[in-house]
Amino acid sequence: MVRHATLVWALIAIMATLTGVSFLLTGLSVALGSNPALFAFIGLLFTINRFYRTVRIDHRLQTMSECTTQIMLVLLFGILLTYAATATNFPYRDAELQIIDKLVGFERRPYLKFFEARPWLSDLIGYAYLALLPQFALVPLLLVAGGQVERLNKLLLAIGCALLLTSAIAVFVPAVDAFVYLDLAPMPAAEAAKFKTQVPTLEALRAGTMHTIQLNDLEGLITFPSFHTAGGLLLAWSMLAIPYLRWPALALNGALIAATPVFGAHYFIDVIGGTAVAAVSLAVTAWLCRLAWPAAVATVTESTATNDDGRAF
Repeated sequence: MVRHATLVWALIAIMATLTGVSFLLTGLSVALGSNPALFAFIGLLFTINRFYRTVRIDHRLQTMSECTTQIMLVLLFGILLTYAATATNFPYRDAELQIIDKLVGFERRPYLKFFEARPWLSDLIGYAYLALLPQFALVPLLLVAGGQVERLNKLLLAIGCALLLTSAIAVFVPAVDAFVYLDLAPMPAAEAAKFKTQVPTLEALRAGTMHTIQLNDLEGLITFPSFHTAGGLLLAWSMLAIPYLRWPALALNGALIAATPVFGAHYFIDVIGGTAVAAVSLAVTAWLCRLAWPAAVATVTESTATNDDGRAF
């Protein structure tokens, strides 16, 4: 057992409860049979965790299976919460977001033309933008392998907090996206085929014509604040703990954030909002860990929880 690991499970329980309540209030439901592979994989991870916890003790493999399960559940409930947030159908705020962009001096068309004139760079940031979900799978494993289990626990807590904040804010600041609002081409033409617009799902939820969520076709729906930005910053922060991966992670997520106004159809203020969400999530995580530490001390001794380099095995 590692310090604060139970905090992650507590957060997942809170997210699951909020998902259930919000779906009840908005009239949404989940087609549980739409993705049996998802539940089979989560069940397999629980089995592996149980095996290496009780039968063949291996703290590293136990932690890997547990954290993989946790990140999947955090993301699943977090994404489902964004569906409920969208279904509340508050007025779109694209006009206000565009005004703020102008006030801060962000010019979208020159920004897009910069990348259109450099196809290689457009391809590069396009692939970086797509790298968010693969990072959610890979980074936890790298942190466990690098002996940074407590860092991983804090990352999971921060991601959960960021998803809760993003969903809560999006209830009151919904937006369709910058390209639809401004009637622009959705992205550089060479990359268009790689991306799927969320607008049909967004409109169906707001109109009340979509009631059942398919787990095999979940989409990112939130414009403000940008969770791509928040997630990229949190992943980059977590990798600062591993020196030889620090700079590659910063470069990858820097490119990811640069791509959000292009491939994510985000306003520039969305990026600022996502940055604020990441900062608040890290602050809340630090507070929760400080709050929980006395309880953790009572149940986990330092000799079993950590060694000199901070690893939990």
